[in-house]
Amino acid sequence: MSLKVSLLLDGQLAPGEVKAALDETAADARLRDRYTIYGLVGDALRGNSTPDDGFSARIFERLRREGATIEKGFDPLKG
Repeated sequence: MSLKVSLLLDGQLAPGEVKAALDETAADARLRDRYTIYGLVGDALRGNSTPDDGFSARIFERLRREGATIEKGFDPLKG
């Protein structure tokens, strides 16, 4: 289903597949998370700025708690 989420975001699903993909995504929290992440990645790759509700900061905080090394001075809200 991850591929369908990606195709949905890229506008590459056949019209008859869009509703099914949206319904599956709406019913599955993991797919909703994937949809959000894929959408953010796509926006970043296209150079689109997106409003941040703190998602990036929460991810980086979790990475720090897990022991990940984050580049010194890197601010996820500034890029």
